Amino acid sequence: MKPHLFFHHKVNLLFILLIYICCTEQPIESDFESNLIIKTLSINNLNISNYSVPPNLSTNERLYIGEKNGIQIPFSFIKIGSSNYWSYFNDSTVTLDSVQFKLYFNDSLKSSALGPLELYFSPDSHFNENLSTYLDYEGFSISGWYSLGAPMVLDKTDSSDSYTHSELVWGIDSLMSLLSDSGITRTFALKFANSDSNFIELFSEEASIEEKDPKVVLYYRRTSTSLTDSIIIDTLSNSIYSSADLSIFDPRNVGNILSPISLSNGVGERVLLTFPFNASSLEYGSVIRSANLIMPIASANISEDYYIIIDPIENDSLNNIDSTNDFFEDPYTGIGYPYRLSNMPDSTEYIVSIKNILQNIILENKNNYGFKIVSEEKNNPFDSILFLSNDSLKSPRIEIIYIYNED
Repeated sequence: MKPHLFFHHKVNLLFILLIYICCTEQPIESDFESNLIIKTLSINNLNISNYSVPPNLSTNERLYIGEKNGIQIPFSFIKIGSSNYWSYFNDSTVTLDSVQFKLYFNDSLKSSALGPLELYFSPDSHFNENLSTYLDYEGFSISGWYSLGAPMVLDKTDSSDSYTHSELVWGIDSLMSLLSDSGITRTFALKFANSDSNFIELFSEEASIEEKDPKVVLYYRRTSTSLTDSIIIDTLSNSIYSSADLSIFDPRNVGNILSPISLSNGVGERVLLTFPFNASSLEYGSVIRSANLIMPIASANISEDYYIIIDPIENDSLNNIDSTNDFFEDPYTGIGYPYRLSNMPDSTEYIVSIKNILQNIILENKNNYGFKIVSEEKNNPFDSILFLSNDSLKSPRIEIIYIYNED
């Protein structure tokens, strides 16, 4: 269906040029006449649908273990990186007193009611931070790993004795000789001992700069000799931080609880939007004054600002995709210049300017393959946004104001 043209009227040349170049709305007096026309175009027949990919939250600022909102997170993996400190295990001047594995969280209620959280170690690589999903762990068992048991929980306070955060501490002295082997991958795994509805959030390596990152801490004494041949013993500690971490999200028990048009990182829901627009959609020589994509919100299960990414699709991948909406990985490649938007919990719609991409389509610099809309990875994975799609009064649309010369 051809988009409906709402209105037009003539304006003088100087006024139009100042609006376009200077972005002002102030009227300018002029004796010049022109054939420039202002028009509006509303595109209401958008094709909008959901598709899903297995969740991978590699850059999220938290690690999760347990169950929440029907989403299962059976494991979180942490890889401890390489460091010169591992050589201390074989240094004759160093006496290792203890080795600890530490994690952090900031929920004072959890510190007193933490479920049976257990730590495991393997000298092999078991995950790829950027690629691994629950599909890679069908039949996965942790039975062959080194069991390190439950943690000691230490609550930390500030100078006024107010709670700040909690530490989970495991003594891992039993791994001393194994950790020093430069040929291994130092992989730790967290899981609850049973399938009860336990749940905890921990700081990941993305949450801070080392202070609360997952880490291994070496406590040791170094022996040295002074110029007077006296023995000096220094009591020291050094930390070796995580180089990668990932929580494995399994949404298969969630069921079809979201609307047909929704975003959710924890479930892996994304949106595909296409619309009829090409170089002949506007009069020849048209210059777009403004162009907004408007996405009305049906409901939002969010507790904080929710960021979405609207990314123009780079190529005609639609022709190579079958009818399913479930994919092993995202089949749509963005052009790499996405629009990023935030939304408060009480907002009713997202509005994003897509003027630049539409102008490039009019100039035939770009083809129109639509947009993919995804939730930014740092959003809370248990939050979701549901968009209106078939509402007779309020549905997704594109509104354009443009100018052209009538001659």
